[in-house]
Amino acid sequence: MCFLLFNLYGIGGTIRSTVNLSGALAEAGHDVEIVSMIRTRSAPALPVHPRVRVVPLVEARRDQPGFDPAHDPKGNPSRVYPACDGPYRLCSALVDERIERHLSGTDADVIIGTRPGINVYLAHFGPARALLVGQEHLTHDMHRPDIRRAQNAAVAHLDAFVTVSRQDARIYREALPDVATEIRCIPNAVPQPDVSPSTGRNKLVVAAGRLIRIKNYRLLIDAFARVVEQRPDWKLRLYGRGPEARALRARIHELGLCEQVIMMGAHAPIEPEWAKGSIAAVSSDGESFGMTIVEAMHAGLPVVATDCPFGPGEIISNGVDGLLVQPGNADEFAAALLNLIADDERRSALAAAARAKALNYAPSAIAHAYVKLFEDLAARTGKGCGSPGTREKPHGAHALSGRAGAASGSRLLRAGRELAGRAVRPLLQRPATAGPLLGLVRRISPAAAARADGTARKLRPVARCAAAEDGALELTFPAKGLAGPADLVLRRRNSAEEIRVPLPPPAREGRGGPYRTRLRLPRMPLAEGHWEVWVRRRADGAQRHVRTPMVERAALVGRAPEVTADAVRSWIPYATDSGRLVLRVWRRGAHAEAVWVAVGPSVTYVEAELLGAVLTPDAVVTATRRGDRPTVLRLPATELGAGRFCCLLPHEDFTGRVAGTSPRDREFWDLRLALPDGMAVRIGRIGGDIVARKDIDSHPSAYRGEGAARARVRPYFTDSNDLALVTAPAPAPDVAPAHPAVPGSAPLQGAGDLPAGGGA
Repeated sequence: MCFLLFNLYGIGGTIRSTVNLSGALAEAGHDVEIVSMIRTRSAPALPVHPRVRVVPLVEARRDQPGFDPAHDPKGNPSRVYPACDGPYRLCSALVDERIERHLSGTDADVIIGTRPGINVYLAHFGPARALLVGQEHLTHDMHRPDIRRAQNAAVAHLDAFVTVSRQDARIYREALPDVATEIRCIPNAVPQPDVSPSTGRNKLVVAAGRLIRIKNYRLLIDAFARVVEQRPDWKLRLYGRGPEARALRARIHELGLCEQVIMMGAHAPIEPEWAKGSIAAVSSDGESFGMTIVEAMHAGLPVVATDCPFGPGEIISNGVDGLLVQPGNADEFAAALLNLIADDERRSALAAAARAKALNYAPSAIAHAYVKLFEDLAARTGKGCGSPGTREKPHGAHALSGRAGAASGSRLLRAGRELAGRAVRPLLQRPATAGPLLGLVRRISPAAAARADGTARKLRPVARCAAAEDGALELTFPAKGLAGPADLVLRRRNSAEEIRVPLPPPAREGRGGPYRTRLRLPRMPLAEGHWEVWVRRRADGAQRHVRTPMVERAALVGRAPEVTADAVRSWIPYATDSGRLVLRVWRRGAHAEAVWVAVGPSVTYVEAELLGAVLTPDAVVTATRRGDRPTVLRLPATELGAGRFCCLLPHEDFTGRVAGTSPRDREFWDLRLALPDGMAVRIGRIGGDIVARKDIDSHPSAYRGEGAARARVRPYFTDSNDLALVTAPAPAPDVAPAHPAVPGSAPLQGAGDLPAGGGA
């Protein structure tokens, strides 16, 4: 069977659902491929099952060898793909040509389209002998009228049309009463992740999804403002990106929630992030299904969701495995969150029920529902499983000439060509690995001979990685990836420092069991910096970076830096964009952990806890301007007890030097706590589970002066997670935005955003 996606190489709910379902069907023994209309990166962003073939049709990257200049969406746009559907702007006539050619030659018995424009392609180019199935990943009413018309016309030429909610299937049947196409609800497949479920102990609410209007995250932010009035110890993390990001951040600043509501950006994979929370929140005005709801349930989180059309009410049993509230009601949403926050026992019971409910959406169960659909269609139409079948194709302005000729010809000939292509294509695409072919023209090297008899198998150190409650780092390697005794090697970037840790024998000696190890980081002499993790095999000295599909850091949420007799230390494991495992380590003689930062119209308030040293009454906070001739300001530090102190940073002390200069001129000020013994202690945030806070812990700007003398100041965290200030000239705005309050003061006016800049 064949799935048609516009761009498999992106990240989104439709892509994730297709990857999940195709993998389950392949696991069940079906021959599955995913055809991507365009290719925008070298490999899919989401992992595809190894038995699923990936077939990109058009290379969209101009700098790649396979790029064809005929792919010109502006100069040579698609003649078939509906202009009203979003991907049209990336679609060319070359895509039309390639998809028609592929579908005319495919031997797939079932072809599945995944969005309106692709369902139009399927109606035009789908082979008559195959079962043609369209999917709806939104809803009938979520589409604009022109998209609805295009897709509704295509549905009549398909064998089946699948929605992800029962309510939407009913709406489609009512909208298309004269269509013979089978319209059926089959929800999305959501796999149970290989992640430890939430403990329910972190005081954290998690929400995730595209930052778009229909998700109504403003409602969630407003509701959480009511929550923190009663429970200021709880926080909300919002994962995702989208066009509403700027407005949402402004709302957070306006309500003074910078320390309680954190915009985390996009995360993939998202599963470890769900497990950090204790409650999930969905505030949408409409949900076609609610994949994030099931993902959160898998992670052991009860979900508080608006009872909006269509998905939440079909997934959540109110009061059993989650709570449903009236859409658009921030007070009711806040009350539901507070109900679960206050009742640990009820929250735990709902979480257990949620995990059980999520199993209904396992890919194997959804794959079974699709197979049942295919069997029902085959029995009714006589199509599929290679039977010829007939279907009248649509005609009109978008129908390409020569369609009948393209669809005709010997199916055996087409199948033979495709089989030959599948055999030869990997050799053409990857000549360096075509060992049997190269062996015909040259002798086998000794190294190749050694690999052939298994004496030097390739080292593939891919590990499951999790931070433990006691601060250790737990790593699990499959034995086949190491192929013999090996050592773990930690190397600090930009340094010759290296630490070797012997890996213990496999857990099941002699039976191919996994290698497991615990790095007791508190006992290791790791200097501050980024430590890359490698594996070195003892037999031949082969070494490779350790790669990990995800890093579980739920145990680090809210974790304070460790204080020992000689240092203050913290460490956070993370994976790079390429999947390499790295440890971010901080090690300092003393450190001041920032507890609270708030920006007022004339001062910035900083509260911190001193670790590894004794706070004295004559300690001061210094602000040092970077540059060839640094300026140092000394500001009083007020003791608050238990090692805590606060400081007020008057904005007029920082902005006078940049007033009237070029808008590009900025000044950066590093903050330190100066102790009488001469120690300068960094103020920052090194505890917890967030590796880089620079773009996450965001605070608004404050403005000083008028006209050409106007300037702005903003606190931010550097690349080392140290607290600093940036100042810059600021043109007068049309309207001064609202400003959050310093704790204990009246609401303040006159703040805005300053683009992130500077930082060491």
